[in-house]
Amino acid sequence: MPSQSNSEVRKDFAAHSDPAQARNDRGRLMVNRSLTAKQAAFACEYLVDMNATQAAIRAGYSLKTAASQGERLLRNVEVRQAIDAGLNSRATKTGVTAERVLRERARLAFFDPRKLLDKNGVPIPLEKLDDDTAAAIAGFDVMQLGADVETGAAAVVKKYRLVSKDPSLAALEKYLGLNEKPIRFPLPEVATAEDCARAQGDIVRGAAGGELLPSEAETLGRLVENQRRSLETMDLARRLAALEEQLAQKGFAP
Repeated sequence: MPSQSNSEVRKDFAAHSDPAQARNDRGRLMVNRSLTAKQAAFACEYLVDMNATQAAIRAGYSLKTAASQGERLLRNVEVRQAIDAGLNSRATKTGVTAERVLRERARLAFFDPRKLLDKNGVPIPLEKLDDDTAAAIAGFDVMQLGADVETGAAAVVKKYRLVSKDPSLAALEKYLGLNEKPIRFPLPEVATAEDCARAQGDIVRGAAGGELLPSEAETLGRLVENQRRSLETMDLARRLAALEEQLAQKGFAP
């Protein structure tokens, strides 16, 4: 299994992260002399909630440019390295890794209910279940029925509540790419906004002519649109960087 954290692991990781601990990492991040104070602050704040815009605001960037600054900082090699180092450090401390998440998904997806019973069909006590089987149990209900008239003993019913297998199977299918297939449709190079417009036209013609399924056209259209937005963001970031440099030369802080 891969050692790199995927997006789902990162979301789970952020949900279980301690904001105070994340901010305590600032000093260690600033040891990297290639980072400015603001860049180190952004990397630290990004570890708190994985929100680039909010991290930029908390790091001291202006509200108006926080979104574009956040995207630009995430593309900065040194900042990205600092963030990855912080993620890896906390993953080691907390044990939240891609391998562990996949292992837990596999436990739920391939759970065998027969392991809840012994060879005589009698339920095995919870404390004696193996780890893989116990991981699939979401809860344990105990119900007491009416007492026996003669003995006075009450009947007790114990019931396991199991985790659904479907979400874990779906997650593993997505991770392994079992439901995906390549879309074979030629597109022009999309290096500018004008290229994106031409590519969208090709996609529309491909769908109209039967070369693309509607779902394939929709997927390609989203990819091209994302590329267009990325190009516009990069252009805006370059302009903002140039403006900040001009302001800094005149003695104004960005």
